[in-house]
Amino acid sequence: MPNFVHYIYLIPLLLSIIFSIKTFKNGWALPYRLFSIFLMVTMLVELFAISWKLSLHETAYWSYSQSNLWIYNIYLGPQYLFYFLFYSMALDSKWLSKVRYPVLISYALFGVVNMFFIQSMAQLNTFTIVSGSALVLLGSLSYFAQEINRKEPLPVTKQPLFWIALGGFLFHTVSLPYFISINYLSRTNLPLAIVLFNILLALNIFMYSFYLMAFLCKQPYLKKQL
Repeated sequence: MPNFVHYIYLIPLLLSIIFSIKTFKNGWALPYRLFSIFLMVTMLVELFAISWKLSLHETAYWSYSQSNLWIYNIYLGPQYLFYFLFYSMALDSKWLSKVRYPVLISYALFGVVNMFFIQSMAQLNTFTIVSGSALVLLGSLSYFAQEINRKEPLPVTKQPLFWIALGGFLFHTVSLPYFISINYLSRTNLPLAIVLFNILLALNIFMYSFYLMAFLCKQPYLKKQL
């Protein structure tokens, strides 16, 4: 029987999607409309991965391994690529805009090489996760630095980008060291690895809850009206 507690994060994710639809109706800037689409795709991937593990792996027409790691591995690259693209579009950062395409191309190539030649499809691509988490942290920290140095401070708690950056920062601050050490912990201290994984699941709930807060805000101030 599946442990449905592990899927609680789908609730704030779904609510985030529902409330993010207003970004199209109210004409929010392009980065936020793309973020809404990103959340929808994420939900579809999550539902497919869960369905695969529960039943789709074995039907009257095929029989495959129950593992759904291959689904997550395929989505890891596009997921982190989008995060970096989002921050490079939403922030008033010239250097982030300059390195956008070199970083996106380099990371995409690394993700493909890692998936097919280093860690493989059957193994969780932790190298891709670690490097992707670093990109998210770079984007969120760039946002915090931007707001600290802003000459005319904005009420950050009313800005969607604050909640998105905060959610990404909290989750990936923990996920980065976790996935760096997961292989070692799995061999030497499995109970600790399980405890840390459950903490990560809880932070996943918080992250999507913060995304929900972002889309409960009014239309954001964004210098780049893309």
